[in-house]
Amino acid sequence: MPVITYDYLPTPHIINGRLIAIYTPMVPIRLSASHKMYPYIIDCLLDSGADFNLFPAVVGEKMGLRIKKGRKTEHIGIGNIGITAYVHSVKLFVKNYSFKTEMHFSYDHRIPLLGRDGFFKYFKKITFDQEDLKLNLEY
Repeated sequence: MPVITYDYLPTPHIINGRLIAIYTPMVPIRLSASHKMYPYIIDCLLDSGADFNLFPAVVGEKMGLRIKKGRKTEHIGIGNIGITAYVHSVKLFVKNYSFKTEMHFSYDHRIPLLGRDGFFKYFKKITFDQEDLKLNLEY
C-alpha cells in the first residue's frame, strides 16, 4: 500500500515565559471547489480529536464559495465554546492522492483542522510516530 510520510513541524509556544517548540503532525494539502483551486498549499493540523474538517472561511471564499450558502452547523470545542460553520463539498489533495470530502468553513476559526470524518476515513491507516516525530498516511 502507498504511504505518505511527513515530519512533525515545530510550532512555537510560550510556557512560563519561555519560548519552546512543540512538534505537531501537520499535513500540507491543496483544495479545490467548484473547479477552482485554492492558490496556496495549506498546512493543516491533523487532529484525531476533531470529528470534522474545520477551516477558516476565507479559504472557501478564495475558491469562490458563498460560505453562508452551505449547510449550517454548530461545533462545540474546548471550554464548551460554540462556533458556527457552513459545510461545503471540496476536493482535497495530499501529494498525489485526492478525494472528495466535506469541509466545514467558519468565520470564527483560524487553524485548518483535518478531522476523523472528513479526512481519516479516506486512509487505510494513519500512524502518529511520537518517537521519530513522523506521520504516516497509508491509503
